[in-house]
Amino acid sequence: MANRRSYGQNALAASQEIGVEETPVFKIDVPVSPAVKCVILGAGAWGTAVAIHLASRGQMVILVPRDEAHAQRMRAKNGNPEYIPDVHFPGNLQISSNFAAARDCDFVFFACPSAGIVEFCQRIHAALSPAHSSQKPFLITLCKGLVPGSLCLPLSVVREVLPTFPCGVLSGPTHALDVAWGLPTAAVLAAEAPPEVVQLAQWAINAPNFRVYMSADTTGVELGGCLKNPYAIGIGLAAGINYGDNGRAALLTCMMAELVRIGVALGGAKETFYGLSGLGDLFATSNGRWSRNRMFGERVGRGESPEAIIKSQKSVVEGYGSAKHFYEICRAKNLRTPILDEIYSILYENGRADCAFQKFMSGAPEWE
Repeated sequence: MANRRSYGQNALAASQEIGVEETPVFKIDVPVSPAVKCVILGAGAWGTAVAIHLASRGQMVILVPRDEAHAQRMRAKNGNPEYIPDVHFPGNLQISSNFAAARDCDFVFFACPSAGIVEFCQRIHAALSPAHSSQKPFLITLCKGLVPGSLCLPLSVVREVLPTFPCGVLSGPTHALDVAWGLPTAAVLAAEAPPEVVQLAQWAINAPNFRVYMSADTTGVELGGCLKNPYAIGIGLAAGINYGDNGRAALLTCMMAELVRIGVALGGAKETFYGLSGLGDLFATSNGRWSRNRMFGERVGRGESPEAIIKSQKSVVEGYGSAKHFYEICRAKNLRTPILDEIYSILYENGRADCAFQKFMSGAPEWE
């Protein structure tokens, strides 16, 4: 009961903070029978929030940080205040720094930055060798960025390193604190797995406050989650130079058109990008004051050095690398991407944000 009360109090406080007057949505512990075993690899904000949510559903959950020192801090605090402050772990959420925790589980969630997906897949491959594991869990990526070096999507790494395992991606407008507090959230699960496995995953995650929609377009869902990050930086840049609400709204509209054009050229379905992992994620990440990408863009727009900001903070700003990666991909494919080009110029070529956005607006009719 103590955990349940803490979720409700956090939801109430969060609702009051954002000015919600209606009865708040509380985190609901919904026992499921039988519970499934879920392992979350990576204990940043998003991985921790997913672990808290699944545990509150009654699932058997093991949260695996990168190192034992972080595991010990979480055990001591019964939470992860470095990333999710003021939320205590449910009693059925375990902590382990050993990737062998994934043996004989039902689901493995990769909650690492995209730069870490190769290492995490290799460690899971070693842990889940036939000599050690009697079943093949459903592997679900939570990453939202391209893999440095190869410029491929995270799920392609999973397929390459663990080719015989069912796999999928969960994405959408999923602010970690909202999920940890039990506020309403919706996401999309795109999968390459037997229907019964996908349905079990949907059932395991679904809750009154967390709705999971289904898709077969893994490429589009992954691209939507990756592409929105550099554009969220762009909205932050606009905010940093006091572009105004009207200008940011116009810019966001043009960004959406460009995002769809890139996504379709790279193999996603057009309708996917108008769903949760495209439009929904772009809107949330561009407008949320919690957004690392937006706040990074604001600081650059106010005159700070991109490199200095990246070096000074612990959390990963996926959009910084993604802007460069997608710029390179679009140049190789000869795609016209004027907004992305300017964001790249500002971040990597010492471009000036106060000049760039005049170019955006003067060319906007051609992009819509």
